[in-house]
Amino acid sequence: MSGDKRSLPERRWVFVLEMATGGDLLLRALSPFPVQGAEVTRLDLQTVGGLARLEIETDGLGAKRAEHLHARLQALAGVRSVACGWR
Repeated sequence: MSGDKRSLPERRWVFVLEMATGGDLLLRALSPFPVQGAEVTRLDLQTVGGLARLEIETDGLGAKRAEHLHARLQALAGVRSVACGWR
């Protein structure tokens, strides 16, 4: 069992996106999370003019999956920036 990577604690990750408002960007931003096995535990969306700030807090992610999600989110059209960190 000492080689079982699942025994390592997974962290709570927070992703913060700055993105354009409108269209289906919110749905596209959320869709990669269940594919990577992440449980979304909190969402916060604030909009001002044509810009939105979305905070997504998750459980159930290891570092490699969080890095993969960060890259996928950054590649979405309409996303201006993505910050990612853990607690």
